[in-house]
Amino acid sequence: MTLGQRAHIVGVGRQGPRSHAVPLSDDVDAVENLTLFCGRCHPIVDRNPRIYSVEVLAKYKADHEARLAAKNLQPAPLSLEADIVDLSLLPVSELPDSVWRATSVFRTTAEVDEHLPRPKHNQVLPFVLLKGEVWAFHDLAGPESPFQEVVDPDSAERLDATGLLKSENKNIYVWLLNAALRRALLRRGVRYDRGHDRYYFLADHENVTRRVEAKTKTGRRQSAKKVVRQEGERSERPPNVWWHLAAQLRFEQFEPGSWGLTIRPEFHLTKDGQEPLEPRRVGRRVTKRKSRMYNEGYFDAVHFFRYFLLDGKARVVLEVGQQAIIVDGDFPRVNAKWPQITDKRFDPISMLDSDDEDDVLDALVGSWELDEWDWGAEHSEDDQ
Repeated sequence: MTLGQRAHIVGVGRQGPRSHAVPLSDDVDAVENLTLFCGRCHPIVDRNPRIYSVEVLAKYKADHEARLAAKNLQPAPLSLEADIVDLSLLPVSELPDSVWRATSVFRTTAEVDEHLPRPKHNQVLPFVLLKGEVWAFHDLAGPESPFQEVVDPDSAERLDATGLLKSENKNIYVWLLNAALRRALLRRGVRYDRGHDRYYFLADHENVTRRVEAKTKTGRRQSAKKVVRQEGERSERPPNVWWHLAAQLRFEQFEPGSWGLTIRPEFHLTKDGQEPLEPRRVGRRVTKRKSRMYNEGYFDAVHFFRYFLLDGKARVVLEVGQQAIIVDGDFPRVNAKWPQITDKRFDPISMLDSDDEDDVLDALVGSWELDEWDWGAEHSEDDQ
């Protein structure tokens, strides 16, 4: 449960609240420049920088610290609640044990990509072009290789994955894993935004708004959820801003032999469902939504991406030649302890467990009163 929100006294970035004031520290995230607000007061303070100036906020903080110091308060002993928590990553149970490299016939990645054949069945054709060489999980020397037109097969060399991961070229292995995921998801209407390292749902070709089927945590099918929608779509004159559900999906190695596919929900904004929104119009919108990103909504979006990736199966299988990348469909669980706050508990079983028309975008930004907050509702200061 989120009770306090971290706030910067001198804001971050050119458009951050109170960002033009004299810095209180060389590091914007230093404790001297930080304070805490509740979720209701935080946006009020940030929208009124003339009233809540740097001097005012610094005085509030100093007075509060002085009161606590005078009382010499000692923290009361906390009652810890024990629970089992799901991690927001899917474990990888199988990875390619071989990587091949060969001299490229072409000079650019686009040229190599253009001359690759259409993949068969569940195959994906990830590759990396580096210093005139193509690196791939496929056997580049084989006569049936889909890369036979783009490399010199006589120059092909097989490398052991274990040795590669210990060498200076270890990042190539991770690039190939993520390239395989990108190619698989593009087939399903999900594109990779390289500049922001995130995957986002493409809009529907006919009406832009897009819905994707999902399942409940208990496995029951439910009505399709919105993953692309227009900001303020319920108003009479909605702006040309479209919100796309997105996520950072990345293969990561946590220790030798232990890999996972991490899932971190994000947002992607466009003008019309395709063309990216100007950066100056993105910052405040995304910051406001993220400041209201509560546990339940985050958990909802993580599980939604899991359902989408699995596509009704028990695991994700990416075939790369005679090898495979296999991602298991169950989140790892760990024991955790934290202070119990009143008798309110977060019940993950209830998430994604209704047949209503609510979309994942709504859930991700929290469960506040709809009269006060509506996903995608316009804010007059957004474009100023």
